[in-house]
Amino acid sequence: MNTFIEKNRRLLHFYCEILRTIGSLIFILGLVGGFAFIIFKLVIKFGYWHAPKSYEMVISLMPLGVFNIIFYGLAILGFVQFIRYLVEEDYQPGWILRHGNIFFYLYALFIILSVVRAYTTIPGILSLSSYTGVFTILMTFFSITVRVLILVGLGQILRRILPVIEESKTLV
Repeated sequence: MNTFIEKNRRLLHFYCEILRTIGSLIFILGLVGGFAFIIFKLVIKFGYWHAPKSYEMVISLMPLGVFNIIFYGLAILGFVQFIRYLVEEDYQPGWILRHGNIFFYLYALFIILSVVRAYTTIPGILSLSSYTGVFTILMTFFSITVRVLILVGLGQILRRILPVIEESKTLV
């Protein structure tokens, strides 16, 4: 692995810079798009700009896709930090990488809450009177379960691999 890193150090740095730019753009566009959407919804609802009274109102107005975009931007930035942590000897893990497992857990919780929100707000979707309703509910349950288990597993892997990498760096 060390020979691969030494041979491709410049290429890995180039990839890190490209990924950092893309991740930052995705993260910033997610934030800006989310707040623009909130302002747009408030203008439509009240006819003029009206500051929200609570965080719950802001979160309820923001579409679920914005949280996905923000997570993807954070995931890319965390991946960049992980590559730099592997490639550079004196690089310490950044804030996103140190708390990456928490991001994975929160995103898994967000997925569960978004499905619960979707199934409780759409009337009649929980009808078990037909085979298609039961099939839809089972497939949603299985796909969400798999996604959540993958995210929790990635969080566990990240939490356990960082100390191993740090120890191997001090031994070399």
